[in-house]
Amino acid sequence: MTTLELIKMTLRKLDRPTDNDTVALYKERLLGYLNEAMLDLTAELRPWRRDTLAVTSGQADLSGLPCVCLKVLAARIDGQRRLFYYGATRSTLLFPGVGDGTVEITYRYQPDQLAELTDEPQLPAGLQGLLVEYAAARERGRFDAASQNAARLDLTLYRELKGKLRRNYPAPDLSQIYHMY
Repeated sequence: MTTLELIKMTLRKLDRPTDNDTVALYKERLLGYLNEAMLDLTAELRPWRRDTLAVTSGQADLSGLPCVCLKVLAARIDGQRRLFYYGATRSTLLFPGVGDGTVEITYRYQPDQLAELTDEPQLPAGLQGLLVEYAAARERGRFDAASQNAARLDLTLYRELKGKLRRNYPAPDLSQIYHMY
């Protein structure tokens, strides 16, 4: 879903027109709200992803990942979990006893901020609807008392949905405990 689609969904939720002039009028403010929501969801749900990197002489450069890496959770080479260390900088991983090849990195990431109408949030599709809920609630909170009451209800709904997602959001395999009998 693009930023333009998110803005139009927010405007529909606010019972406002979705023509180009209205989008231009609300763009900056709604972009700010959408980015606030992304930061909130990232802090709460700690999204993660898996991507592949090249390993050269036992080193992998994390700056080659498509998203900003906050923390590496696991590394797999040829399907096997491997021991790794951070190098001299937080953007380098060292793999002892490994030469050249590829590594699958599981990591927590920070989504890029939305700036243009063509940008897509770097969040799973299931989380993008919450961005609209948050943005609509924040926009409603700017007006009279009746609108602020509606905003409180929207924020309550946002928090409840976020809590349900938190309980059901899949965790990477790093924290699973296996019992062997």
